[in-house]
Amino acid sequence: MNTRQRLQVILLILLTLITFASYHHGTGSVAWLQWLTFLSIMFFSFIFDVSFTDDSQFIFDPDAENWRRKVEAAAR
Repeated sequence: MNTRQRLQVILLILLTLITFASYHHGTGSVAWLQWLTFLSIMFFSFIFDVSFTDDSQFIFDPDAENWRRKVEAAAR
């Protein structure tokens, strides 16, 4: 886990605390939903970052010719 991902985890924890702190049953306020929406976006961006942004795990190359050249070069 690199520094950026650690900062994301700290931000997720902070946003979770803010989300829970902004909820109060008696007021009828929906501000916590706004925080929850932002928290959800940050959470899924973190999952995407951990899952797909490592160079050895995910390569997006829509051009089939480039992919074919890489595979054929590795097979030789």
